[in-house]
Amino acid sequence: MTQPVAIDPPQARRGYYSSTTLVLAAVSIAFYSRVFAAAAHLPSFLNFLHFAAVPAACIVVVSTSKIKDRQQLEIAWALIFGLFGLFTVEIASCLLNDAGIINAVFHFLMFAEPFMLLLAMVCIPVSPSRIQQMKTWLIYSSLINLGLAFMQYPLIKAGRLNAKGLDATDGTAGVFFPSGAGNYVSATVSIYFALYCLLSTKGIPTWLKYAPLVGAIIQFQLTDSKQVLLALLIGWLGLTLSKTKNIGKTLVYMTLIVAAVSGFSWAVQNLDFEFLAAFKNYAEKQGAYGPDGVATQIKTAPFKMIPAYYSSPFNWLLGLGPGHTVGRLGGWLLKENWNILGPLGATVHPLSGEIWTAVYQNWIAMESTMFSPFFGWAGLWGDLGLLGLGIYLYLGWIVWHYLCPDDLSKFLLLSVAGFGLIFTQMEEPGFMLYPC
Repeated sequence: MTQPVAIDPPQARRGYYSSTTLVLAAVSIAFYSRVFAAAAHLPSFLNFLHFAAVPAACIVVVSTSKIKDRQQLEIAWALIFGLFGLFTVEIASCLLNDAGIINAVFHFLMFAEPFMLLLAMVCIPVSPSRIQQMKTWLIYSSLINLGLAFMQYPLIKAGRLNAKGLDATDGTAGVFFPSGAGNYVSATVSIYFALYCLLSTKGIPTWLKYAPLVGAIIQFQLTDSKQVLLALLIGWLGLTLSKTKNIGKTLVYMTLIVAAVSGFSWAVQNLDFEFLAAFKNYAEKQGAYGPDGVATQIKTAPFKMIPAYYSSPFNWLLGLGPGHTVGRLGGWLLKENWNILGPLGATVHPLSGEIWTAVYQNWIAMESTMFSPFFGWAGLWGDLGLLGLGIYLYLGWIVWHYLCPDDLSKFLLLSVAGFGLIFTQMEEPGFMLYPC
């Protein structure tokens, strides 16, 4: 991270606290909006409040910031440049494909909010008090997510809590209750928190360091969040590849990966434990994963179906329009909120319906979201083309280069990219703002 910058009390200190509090308030709106709306029986459109809160907090903090640290300024301007580029591509794609402006706005915010948050944080002077305030929010919010998950599971199982028709396994979603695939998102937050406690906390009892890990493993088992392991493995592999200049670390990481994968594969094939049953079920479907297998066919469907709708060479650069392909917006958000977004000029594309038809006709895609053709990287490429994908990767590079000082932060960033290959967690604001 950047070096601490001295601030002059008391006036600067008052401004510092208000900026930090504003940022945390905006993040909290995104993180808690689902469960709060469900608990208070409020309309679901309140889940959109963070689309106003996060940009507003960013604008206020950036416009009032008085940082003078050279590195902080360099990071801030790089993020501003990247965000401006992403918004420009959104508008260009919108105009090329006759998409609604509201599509571009929502699509931009879904992908840009984490970088807006980071921009705001970069523009706040660094100090031990600010870091402690952020850590306190992280700890309490993570514990609330884990605690809610443990409360929800028995209540749903007993029929005393309605999870939109989902059973206890899929409906246990912590602060992301109730939502489809919220069980995976909540379990991921718990695992991230467990890793943070293990690797980044000092001076606390050993049992406190390991307690979140035990809780996360139990939540993982209760919610059958298999795809989380795959994303974590992708993050681990990516981190290993990033260490190629350090032969020692590369060998250590590769050895651990091979040992872990080999041991887990052996356990799945030879041990008769209930928690391995789901993995054994996937392992037995060998023919589904070949070049002509049903899993491969449905997972790669976007890359065959999207170019079929190209009407201009510019579509390769700008895609089919924001919210028009296989991202979260085009997949279901527009449909679920059409009574709000439709009158605002939102547009849909026939491709989304065709992809859903393919899903309904594919048994393995209906069985697990791990094989869904709706996933983050495909949606970003489909909606915004190669230019949009390139600018998003540039923003990711900024975070990697400037804001990932250790292996844990790099691993978290790479595992988020791994989730982008599985489903649409890269477009879940509460989740994406959490690791920031």
